[in-house]
Amino acid sequence: MSKHDIAVGMIDSRFEALNAGNSTATLHAETSMAIEMAHSLGAICMDEHRTYNLRLNRIYEAQSEGRAQALGRAS
Repeated sequence: MSKHDIAVGMIDSRFEALNAGNSTATLHAETSMAIEMAHSLGAICMDEHRTYNLRLNRIYEAQSEGRAQALGRAS
């Protein structure tokens, strides 16, 4: 298994947890750190780095909007 495969597996496992509804700050930080470490160690290229960060930002925005809507309904 190559370092690219290992890095992608680590990153994708965190995205799976985020997509399953886990919205903790810890998981967002772990995902961001996994992306940055994989890129800085040369395990993923710049295009993959950019794609992963865009994906993480979209998930964060969607989760934030969902929380804001839930709070609006509760008030």
